[in-house]
Amino acid sequence: MQSQHNIKPLGILTLLLTAGIALPAVAQPVNEDSKLLAFDGASGDGFGHSIAIHDGAVVIGANGDDDNGVGSGSAYILHLILDLAPVKLLANDGAANDLFGHSVAIGPAVIGPSNTVVAVVGAPNDSDMGSSSGSAYIFRMNGTQHTKLLPNDGALGDNFGVSVAIDNGIVVVGMPEDDDNGIDSGSVYLFNADTGAQLAKLLPNNGTANDAFGQKVAISEDIIAVSAPRHFNGGIESGSVYLFSASKASLIGEFSSGEGILFEQFGYSLAIDNGNVAVGALGGAAAYVYDATTLNRVSQLIPSTPGNAFGWSIDIDGNKVVVGASSDPINAPQSGSAFLFNAFTGTELAYLVPSDGGIFEQFGASSGIHNDLVVVGARNDNDNGGSSGSAYVFDIFCPADLNGDGVLDFFDIAAFLTAFTNQNPIGDFNNDGFFDFFDIAAFLAAFSAGCP
Repeated sequence: MQSQHNIKPLGILTLLLTAGIALPAVAQPVNEDSKLLAFDGASGDGFGHSIAIHDGAVVIGANGDDDNGVGSGSAYILHLILDLAPVKLLANDGAANDLFGHSVAIGPAVIGPSNTVVAVVGAPNDSDMGSSSGSAYIFRMNGTQHTKLLPNDGALGDNFGVSVAIDNGIVVVGMPEDDDNGIDSGSVYLFNADTGAQLAKLLPNNGTANDAFGQKVAISEDIIAVSAPRHFNGGIESGSVYLFSASKASLIGEFSSGEGILFEQFGYSLAIDNGNVAVGALGGAAAYVYDATTLNRVSQLIPSTPGNAFGWSIDIDGNKVVVGASSDPINAPQSGSAFLFNAFTGTELAYLVPSDGGIFEQFGASSGIHNDLVVVGARNDNDNGGSSGSAYVFDIFCPADLNGDGVLDFFDIAAFLTAFTNQNPIGDFNNDGFFDFFDIAAFLAAFSAGCP
């Protein structure tokens, strides 16, 4: 049952203003909600070297784990919402120095008759086709290995599996040391997640030696993004990003920062979601978001404080982007940090810092965001021994951000006024079925608390 409120909109606004409501400060340092550790972590594991998240399940790579030999590597599936036990992923044929877990991905696929979610793990130093030729693996969420992926033309030193991505049953694997367009020019492969069959090999139309095309890959629906951070584009190692159609395996276009900065390495980190491409440029002072359809720049992401190694990692989900700065000295030299931005305005929303950050821990070496959960890796954290690694979880849900732009301002107040006046369920802020002063008080408290 709903009560008919008798507070007029102007009266609500007066109440809010006379209550002293003020715009909360943004971009303040925010500490984690929880910390993740490997249940069997040990010195040198590097847990947190890579991270991917989907619907509350996170895959974390530990490429220095020694279960299958020194540096053989492992990965873990942890559930942040469901009360499920963590699962450890190991290659059935893992061997010393494989670096399994160097890259990870998680996403939807049809395996057999079922729609499901799978994890993909890269092992770029695996040697099936020659020393450090590389491989990648697909796992079910229960930890069972589904299949192993190998390119049909892999060779010594190619490092297939340096980067991996998955969406809608298509697995994308980067091989940046491939030599088709010259030494270490790079290439990318597409696979069917169910059958493991190779679907296509992607090459740029202007690839040259040392481009490292495939250093990072990302996929969302039919668009694949591939970085070549060492490509000459106005400057040595200035870098480029290429877009391909997944269904046609054809090139859509190429873009860069346009800065032509020497050693900018545009594309050092890369992510894509809903037609928007987020790009980190390790040698520059900014990260970027581009429209995948027009190739136009949407926003430039500049941190409020110079975050050393800003752009080491990046991820995008909807209108939010997280960028890692793994050498930021906020807590100690190279302790690291991460920044949260509005993808479309470039506004910095939060400065993410671990509460126990220490020297050389490199928080921000990996990062992932999905559905208001951010996970950031600190691969050199020492809780389970030197460089055993850890990851930190930040819940960035902001109930008073009614227009979902990550910033609390008058537009959120206006949205609340409209909902309250029209008895829209959003205006029932305390969820008691009534529209009254208690909803106003609850909104006021949430607004004053600010966003994470």
